Amino acid sequence: MASLPDEFTDLDRFVTAGWALPGSAERWKRRVTSSTEEVKDLYETLLPRMDAIMTYLDRYLLADLPETDRPLLYLALAFMDVAPTWEVFQAADLPEPAFEIERMHMVERPFPWEERAW
Repeated sequence: MASLPDEFTDLDRFVTAGWALPGSAERWKRRVTSSTEEVKDLYETLLPRMDAIMTYLDRYLLADLPETDRPLLYLALAFMDVAPTWEVFQAADLPEPAFEIERMHMVERPFPWEERAW
């Protein structure tokens, strides 16, 4: 299991719970299938830490981000994915989702360290 940098080991429980996902579609699916309590916990725990997380990650260009620090990036992205629906609706998803989760298909750009054939 991936672990976070020493300054952020208190957030390891979110990695263990499956929030540190590299893909947008994976994070979206994690968000919409999570309980309100799970989303609230992630949001309220990460919100006061986001400045420190971004300061830590900003030490690197994205292409140079060490593999050991990628779970922290993925957690930051998870926070950014849950923030809009939590801040507006206090929910994991929109009150009446426009799309069924099974019908949603996202096209993603790879991270610099990923090789994908398009």
